Amino acid sequence: MQTTLATSGAAAAPTRPGLSGWITRHPLTSFLLWLFTVGQAIAFIPLVVDVPVPDQVFIVATSLVGLLLPAVAITWVADGRAAAVRFLRRFVDWRVAWRWYAVALLLVPLVAYGLARVLLGAPTGSWGSALLSGFALSFVLTLVPNNWAEEGAWSGFFQARLQRRHRPVIAALLVAPVFALQHVSLAVGNPLPAAILLLTALAVVMIPYRMLTGWVWNRTGSLLILGFLHAAGNAAGPGSGFGEGLLRTLYPGDEMTAGFLHLIAYAVVGLVVLIATRGRLGSSERN
Repeated sequence: MQTTLATSGAAAAPTRPGLSGWITRHPLTSFLLWLFTVGQAIAFIPLVVDVPVPDQVFIVATSLVGLLLPAVAITWVADGRAAAVRFLRRFVDWRVAWRWYAVALLLVPLVAYGLARVLLGAPTGSWGSALLSGFALSFVLTLVPNNWAEEGAWSGFFQARLQRRHRPVIAALLVAPVFALQHVSLAVGNPLPAAILLLTALAVVMIPYRMLTGWVWNRTGSLLILGFLHAAGNAAGPGSGFGEGLLRTLYPGDEMTAGFLHLIAYAVVGLVVLIATRGRLGSSERN
């Protein structure tokens, strides 16, 4: 099904004066301005100030204050209170077919593990630790404060709005580079050419990932399922930021490679979805 958040008040938006009128006419630009000022200021705090807490605390704060807050606020301003409430309800929309839970929770981790077996061989770490503290705990710690909010903003707000004007594949292409640039603080500390290369590679890999999220959004409309999809991938690879993930626990001597395989898995699954849906990504609209 097509899942956009159209509202009946949108036609009157250009006549609104002041800041609220500008936000209504430019919701995506407003979102990016907030993200890359306030949101990134939060993400960069541990890079400029020595603070006695894990860096991931600031990544979580960026997701909540830099992504989720403006997505909800701009929806309220541009489309009205009822649209903002509908948007928030999608975060707890659990009434989808069971197969979507399987897709969200298992598909990317299984593909990532398959890649690890091919590239790194048999695991040497403990399966008990990998499944409990590596996957299950990481899943909870990255879902609730971070990836749930991330996908709410990027899939339910930004990409959904782009799909009103563009085909789903084009929307995914447009979202991928800004989604990757959101992670710029993680590349800081590398030499400039290496940082640019890392962000460019991430943007390329994120194109099929955003196609995958677009497909899940168009078919379910559930930000809960999208949060599961994102968190399961992170839990399979690098972990929560507060602890190591599944593959890093299974391959203690190859943490760096193991921590990136979920990105390749996202890309592989996203490309399969692109081909299988013939570029429609589950959309019911012909653009």
